[in-house]
Amino acid sequence: MTLGYEHLSTLFGECGAPRAAWQIDPFGHSREYASLAAQMGMTSLWFARLHYLDRSQRHTQKNIEFNWVGSDDLKTTILGGSFFNHYSPLSGFCFDTGCNDEELNDGNIDRRAREFMDKVKDQASHYRTNNVMLTMGDDFQYQSAGKWFKNLDILIKYINANPAMGLNVQYSTPACYAAALQSTGSIFQPKQDDFFPYASGDHSFWTGYFTSRPTFKGMIRQASSYLNLAKQLSANFLLDDGPALEIAKRASGLVQHHDAVTGTAKQVVTYDYAQRLDKGIRQLEVLINDALKSASGGAAPPKHVLCLLSNETICDVSKASGSYAVSIFNPVGKAMSSFVRVPFYHPVASVQDDTGTAIQVQVTAVQSIPTLSSPDAAPYELFIPVQLGPAGFKTFFVSGSGLTGRPLPPLAAVPETVTQPNQFDAAAIENEFVKLQFDTNGFLSSVLDKKTGVRRNLRQEFFYYESMGNNGQPSGAYVFRPLTQTAKSLGTVVAISAVQGPLVQEVRQKVNDFVYQTVRLYAGKPQIEFDWVIGPLPKEGSNPVGKEFITRYTSEIAGNGIFYTDSSGRQVLKRTWDSYPMFQYEDSEPVSGNYYPVTNRIFIKDTKSQMTVLTDRSQGGTSKDGAIELMLHRRCFYDDHFGVSEALDEPGKDGKGLVVRGQHWLLIGDAATQAAIHRPMAVEMFHRPIAAYATVADPAGYRSQYKTKYSGLTASLPNNVNLLTLEKRGNEVLLRLEHIFQSNEDSQLSQAATVDFGNLFTGFKIQSVQELYLGANRNLTMGVTTQVTLKPQQIRTFRLAVQPK
Repeated sequence: MTLGYEHLSTLFGECGAPRAAWQIDPFGHSREYASLAAQMGMTSLWFARLHYLDRSQRHTQKNIEFNWVGSDDLKTTILGGSFFNHYSPLSGFCFDTGCNDEELNDGNIDRRAREFMDKVKDQASHYRTNNVMLTMGDDFQYQSAGKWFKNLDILIKYINANPAMGLNVQYSTPACYAAALQSTGSIFQPKQDDFFPYASGDHSFWTGYFTSRPTFKGMIRQASSYLNLAKQLSANFLLDDGPALEIAKRASGLVQHHDAVTGTAKQVVTYDYAQRLDKGIRQLEVLINDALKSASGGAAPPKHVLCLLSNETICDVSKASGSYAVSIFNPVGKAMSSFVRVPFYHPVASVQDDTGTAIQVQVTAVQSIPTLSSPDAAPYELFIPVQLGPAGFKTFFVSGSGLTGRPLPPLAAVPETVTQPNQFDAAAIENEFVKLQFDTNGFLSSVLDKKTGVRRNLRQEFFYYESMGNNGQPSGAYVFRPLTQTAKSLGTVVAISAVQGPLVQEVRQKVNDFVYQTVRLYAGKPQIEFDWVIGPLPKEGSNPVGKEFITRYTSEIAGNGIFYTDSSGRQVLKRTWDSYPMFQYEDSEPVSGNYYPVTNRIFIKDTKSQMTVLTDRSQGGTSKDGAIELMLHRRCFYDDHFGVSEALDEPGKDGKGLVVRGQHWLLIGDAATQAAIHRPMAVEMFHRPIAAYATVADPAGYRSQYKTKYSGLTASLPNNVNLLTLEKRGNEVLLRLEHIFQSNEDSQLSQAATVDFGNLFTGFKIQSVQELYLGANRNLTMGVTTQVTLKPQQIRTFRLAVQPK
């Protein structure tokens, strides 16, 4: 949004600042977006698509327009409105190429105007005021703009010249229409939830796109994290890398299109989106190297590159180099303790930190996954524990044999213990937080909380729904429609093994030839990591049946049909199985009608326990009877007839079908304490440490010439505050600080937070501060100082005039 606002400001100046949000074609509208739009200074939000039952009820009750309360914490409210008839013109009044409606002339204008009058008055009978919005257009319209305006001009002139018709017709804008509504003093119905799930018919629930094209969704999330880091580096070092950043920002902005990140574009268009993202990410390598050079006082270290295929255990630098540097960046405004996984091509490793001190690491053999096989793939993986300063970096030095001057010997790979499923009942992995027990079938069976001594039963399994084919409404890129309402189990694990090292412990599962998973615990980290690889999903030779793969975490938590999902990654909304807050639920699609978008978290709880799953990309999810269900992958063989005009049958790298790898972080424990864990962990999941690699034969020489440790902040931000934006804009810096908690989530962290950023940044001094609206395109508060207070869920935006330190 900020990039778009900046472009409009350049073209039109302050008068170009939008006052209305215009979401005519997106499908499903989040409550958080309503709050964000209000914080950007929008006065109204307009859209076309909402559940067909909701639309019918709103028409009957004259609630087409409403007051949308976007946040309970911030009390943000915006005038919302749905269009009467999609975003199409009145029937019979389309004047474009491809339209066959009768055009207006002197001979027919009276008759045609009265036809128009009747249609408008019928529509007006469903509105609360005497103001009615008429959407005169549609997809691909105004190819014959002259014809459109010629006919509209005739119509407007004639009706306004005949007051007996009782209409006044005029060209308008959404903002002007909103002002007209508000001037009437009418009271509109309040709305406090969102518009998910969206259904255009009783069997057409648009809940498939929550998961469609999962690898592309993951790439978008990763590119966003890279871009955030690049913005921080550019600001902290006051770099002149605007053109490189612009390429990356435009690519990340483009894929927010409602048919991009949703996975509902054609395959060739998706390839183009991915190419643009990749080009943008490559540009960010320029900023990383410029930042390392600036940190070293102008001396340029060896060129660092990103290993973008690390999730396939591929890295050209670590393969080609016996000795190399790994500079690891922390994109978060707090000190971070984490692990970085490096594709490794040697059975032993020696690693030094930024000071030259050898550190304990762990080498493990990579799980054998034929669907990820590549001649470039590393046979090992190196786990490096890192402690990083806020918005900073450290450089580590890696060797596949040994580094001189080390106090520790090279560390050999931790062996993998392979066990038959029926002998696996005694196996367990643990760290200082939890102990995981696995059953005789190789599945997780229980979690022991080592701090409280409470053991909780927990089972994780994979299932799949068969997709409805071309018999009625198919399942496709938009729509999730299972053939039956019961998911099919994949059965027991066919092969299992364990790795029990000093830093990382794993249980590796082969479920079948296209489903693999590693359940992983890290030393010092509370989350249980589920690292899954799925695909290619099978495709039968004739009459193939689509498959929609899910993971299900089953607990004994008494959720009673109530679960919680995030709203656009921020506030959390309560969901109830088989129930919608604003209109009567109908049980036409029991599973897909209970699916909701999960941008980063879903949880269930009772009075004692809470189970939370954090996702590394957007997915569809639901919950029933103590279980959390998330859809991981989809392959459908029929178009669902909503505009893509092709099946969701991604070919993957080899044409046999798409393979997707992703991760969930699961947290389970006392309900009262879980928000304090999952809120910051969600930020860490989104902004994990980013590693850049460079061939370095002489680590000691590197350390003597170049900076190996840096923090962009003089101190960590409070635990409830996130450094949302730090971006150089011309000669100024844009800063956003975000309170990541909601009210009543935690006795301490849900309180207001105060930050003084006057001396927070190590790279520049602040000369003056101006608070802005959230979109950073208009001034908000005058006379603000560097000491600010944030309420729960509040984001505050500042323009800083700065100079280098």
